[in-house]
Amino acid sequence: METLKKDTKINIAVFILLVVVSLFMIVKFVNELKFNSYVGRGNQPANVILVNGNGEVLAVPDIAVLSLNLYKEGKTAKEATDMLNESITSTLSYLKDQKIEDKDIKSEYGGLSPKYSYDKCYTYPCPTNSKVVGYTATQSISVKVREVDTANDIRLGVASLGVTDISGPTFSLDDEENYKNEARSLAIKDARAKAEVLARELGVRLGDIVNFSESANNNYPIYQTKSMMDSSVMSENSAPVLPKGENKITSDVSISYEIK
Repeated sequence: METLKKDTKINIAVFILLVVVSLFMIVKFVNELKFNSYVGRGNQPANVILVNGNGEVLAVPDIAVLSLNLYKEGKTAKEATDMLNESITSTLSYLKDQKIEDKDIKSEYGGLSPKYSYDKCYTYPCPTNSKVVGYTATQSISVKVREVDTANDIRLGVASLGVTDISGPTFSLDDEENYKNEARSLAIKDARAKAEVLARELGVRLGDIVNFSESANNNYPIYQTKSMMDSSVMSENSAPVLPKGENKITSDVSISYEIK
């Protein structure tokens, strides 16, 4: 009798185990069917509308950047360095007189390198004998001018100090990210409007957004022509105000809407 009860308990346990295993296999099979139904479609709904949107914002540059390259040559390293330091000091003093803040003056790179002299050679191969005949000390400084209309005056002022290697001014936007956000917002609205038109024409309703992508923003200048320059700002005592033109910031987006 006791043996029969033990066999019955074992049979019940085996039955329960078989039921649990069967349920597990059924759930696994259903999940695989769902997964396979989306293979190749990135797990996105099959019925979607894909639209592209474009937004652009025009902005007048509010920053001018000058790149100053200072260099001095001397017979010794100390002589070259001392002469360069004098040039840097006078340049920084002038910039501060022009109300350029410290945060807008940045040292980019600098260095000290020897100058070599090589003996004349009339045979081959030439000997590699050389000797140091001097040193060149260099320093590059980037200057951000917030009063952009004075950028050309400042460039001429720096040149009057003996700085002969000056690049710029180049005009740009100080806070470009806000303009990028504005362009993106316009692009999204453009895409939404196109999607709504398509939905009406197809007789469907727009659902949730299932995919979104944005291309890299482009920021490029739109130059003013010579005729756009105001000659009234030119005088004998000041440099002409350089035309800044406009910068165009664009955004291109792609949006997929689920349709119902």
